[in-house]
Amino acid sequence: MLRRLMQRFVDCDLTTAAGRSLVEERYWSLRKQVPIVYLLGFVNLSGMELATSGKLTPGINLPTFIALCALIRIGHWFGAGKQPTHDDMVKRMRQTVWFAAAVCIAVCARCLNLLELGDTSSHMAVMLFGGLTAIGVAYGLTALPAAGRIPLLLIIVPISIAAVLSRDPLFTWAAFGLVVVAALTMRLLVVHSRHFTDVIESRAQIAVQQELAEHAHQEAVVAATTDFLTGLPNRRAFVAALERQIGSGGAAPFAAAVLDLDRFKSVNDTLGHGAGDKMLQEVAARLVRAIADRGLVARLGGDEFGLLLPDVRTSEDAQSVGAHILREINQPVLIGGREFDVSACCGFGISRRGVDKTPSRIMADADLALYQAKGSSAGGVAVFELRMEAPRRRRRLIEQALRAPGIRDNLHVVFQPIVQLQSGRVIAHEALARWTDRELGAVSPAEFVPIAEQLNLIDDINNHLMAEAFANARDWPAGIRLSFNLSAVQLCSAGSAKSILDALRSSGLAPERLQVEVTETALLVDLERARENLAELRRSGVTIVLDDFGAGFASIGYLRELRFDQIKLDGALVTAALDSADGKRLLSAVIGLCDILGVSSVAEHVENADLLKLLVELGCTAGQGFWLKPPVRAEEISGLSVIEGTSLHAATTRVRRRAA
Repeated sequence: MLRRLMQRFVDCDLTTAAGRSLVEERYWSLRKQVPIVYLLGFVNLSGMELATSGKLTPGINLPTFIALCALIRIGHWFGAGKQPTHDDMVKRMRQTVWFAAAVCIAVCARCLNLLELGDTSSHMAVMLFGGLTAIGVAYGLTALPAAGRIPLLLIIVPISIAAVLSRDPLFTWAAFGLVVVAALTMRLLVVHSRHFTDVIESRAQIAVQQELAEHAHQEAVVAATTDFLTGLPNRRAFVAALERQIGSGGAAPFAAAVLDLDRFKSVNDTLGHGAGDKMLQEVAARLVRAIADRGLVARLGGDEFGLLLPDVRTSEDAQSVGAHILREINQPVLIGGREFDVSACCGFGISRRGVDKTPSRIMADADLALYQAKGSSAGGVAVFELRMEAPRRRRRLIEQALRAPGIRDNLHVVFQPIVQLQSGRVIAHEALARWTDRELGAVSPAEFVPIAEQLNLIDDINNHLMAEAFANARDWPAGIRLSFNLSAVQLCSAGSAKSILDALRSSGLAPERLQVEVTETALLVDLERARENLAELRRSGVTIVLDDFGAGFASIGYLRELRFDQIKLDGALVTAALDSADGKRLLSAVIGLCDILGVSSVAEHVENADLLKLLVELGCTAGQGFWLKPPVRAEEISGLSVIEGTSLHAATTRVRRRAA
């Protein structure tokens, strides 16, 4: 009940945030007005005493009473010395209402007393000063409407009634005027209170909107600096963290690293983006566990992650930390009930003394180290060194050239014959990519293909080269096939076999005229999808060749898993046969394995007559190499069906005679 009464006093709902805010505003406004109100009352009532009595009698009188009340209340309002609580504010405003009532009752009693004792002039002075006091105090208490109404009701109403009861027309009209002014003042109090409330509520709404806007701004900042998939900081946040580290670290070196996954694009292409997202989330969680509280982990984009390591200051530390990270990352991951191998490479850039430390420079160092890590066998970790600057410039030029609109005009294929060793007959031509740039000169496929894969440009390049190779092979003699290398993306992408067959139909080349070469590395990406694509190509008549046999560790397992029509022996395995008896026995065993499986064998890197003679002696079916025939342009193939080399003829003749 007391709370409801107080709500009527302060004219607001104390249970709401807006009501509590209104209480605070009324309190601070009232606090400023209280001294003025008491001063106004003291002056007016002193004037009334002087006008009616001609002097202020010493002792207890109305002005003295007002002065004492002022001292008590002002001391109460301003003497606390500490910030009042909300309950303190409500308590003081409640006290103000009761004090206002008590003071007004005392003033009313004195006014009525003077109206009974004095003459007409005294009565007019009482009505004048009493009315001014009531109206002035009411206006001074506008911040608390309940208190502002009290002097109008407890002073003006009683003295107006007394004036009317005197039956003096002068007093009656004076009373009428006072009542009208009191009524208008009460109306002004209502209007002022409503306006005051509206202003405070508007201010509260603005504050709420500002709070919402600030919250939205904070959410926008979080969204702008957070990777939505992994919850890690994104590239923008990572660069900002690098800038802060540079600004606060002084001359102390620190390390930044860039890590990306091997063959991740093929996971997206073969299993869909959902599986790729799950792999990224798992890798992100592993990175956070591996780094712990040593630094910051961020996702820079795609399958690339950034690491900021303030405490890593030397190459040795970076190698150690990088090895630890890769041990955590390079573990199989289970997605959709299937297990996938995860492997990554990591490149470190360390801030150096005497070199401008900028985020872009440090990240560029880490990127180049990452490129070196991908091309080395040193555990997948590399730390930037100054000698890497030249390759970085060349890589940047290659990237720019690959993105240039006219890249297709500079790409073409050449063809290297695959020769049947016993007869010298050409059985196929392998299509080899060539790129000659106006500024870079000749760029090897071993150099530009990995970069094109990282830039997601390899599909367009493969399709362009395939279309050119198919168009050229269409005009070759019927017995000569086209051999084309499939990348990991082509081999393990959904619908890849259909795309290749569609390209064959568009070119007019029969599927039986095509043989595709696949490597163990490509098969590692997704064996099941590779199996599906190869089976579809085989059903259409395409010949399937396992390339670089002997270069990896699991090729024999693939011979059991998949069916191949031809096995291409890795050049290192072939050339080693001339250097040692063990190498010769190994090569003989592999060729024998091909015979057992019922597939033909093709030797790479046939570079001299001695090697050719050995291969014929061991029973190898076919060979390929610069000594037999270097790669030639399409227009040079016309009529090339037999390699007429005297050395080849002599080698085969000697072998035949020995066999007889």
